Amino acid sequence: MSGPAARRFGVLLGTLLILAWSLGPIVWMGIGSVTPEVKPDLSKPWSSARGVEYFPSEPTLQNYRDLFETVKFGTYFLNSVVVATGTMVLALAVASLGAYGFVRFRFVGRAPLLTATLMAYMIPSVVLMVPLLVILRRYGLVNTYPGLILAEATNTAPFVLLLMINYFSSLPRELEEAAQVDGCGRLATLIRIVLPLAVPGLVAGGLFAFIATWNNFLFAFLLSTSDATKTLPVIMRLFALGEPAVWGVSAAGALLTMLPVAALFLVFQRALISGLAAGAVKG
Repeated sequence: MSGPAARRFGVLLGTLLILAWSLGPIVWMGIGSVTPEVKPDLSKPWSSARGVEYFPSEPTLQNYRDLFETVKFGTYFLNSVVVATGTMVLALAVASLGAYGFVRFRFVGRAPLLTATLMAYMIPSVVLMVPLLVILRRYGLVNTYPGLILAEATNTAPFVLLLMINYFSSLPRELEEAAQVDGCGRLATLIRIVLPLAVPGLVAGGLFAFIATWNNFLFAFLLSTSDATKTLPVIMRLFALGEPAVWGVSAAGALLTMLPVAALFLVFQRALISGLAAGAVKG
């Protein structure tokens, strides 16, 4: 095998190994979610009631039915959708206004504010637990959607702001100046000119905020005390602890939790990559 062919073979082999390593757990979840449950043998408590079946002989969807009927998975899923979507909208709104101000205006304290924003993003979320809990409890926002959205936005908005600053910096000023000559104010210019041009950056920032919120366990566990606001990461913790001790239901829940994020990435992957790449290079 010649040199170039050997290199191509090595790249292909490495790609296949990485793909198998990455998709292996997902495939295993899919198999487990359609494998029938086996009642435990009480005479042998040390033995596992569930054997390893790579190809279930009698695949079933009963695990998915049990997931929605006994675990209230639909309620947790709806809570995650509401909180993640609300956080995404809030983070984009705040970040777009802030980024435009940082890019197009020069004011006293601009550099220290940018530094503070970067430092805020670097602070671990666990450090913010107690202050957020005290503030939200004082205003009656614990165990509510607005409270969760505000808490999650503190974790995602700084990164989205920095991303949008880089993206807005790559946009030409001439279009905004032409719009202002035609009578548009700053806010109208932002809404009518800048934001339509910044769609890839908005998609990248919005997806980051949505996915980070969807996967975040800390705030959902800390600020939720009832099923009315608990999100999917909380129930995933119960599955990891063996509550309920049903492998098929746990696999079905994990698979359904992962699918929305994977679907969003597949749909918006081009805009996401374009937004991240364009925001990394200033024009």
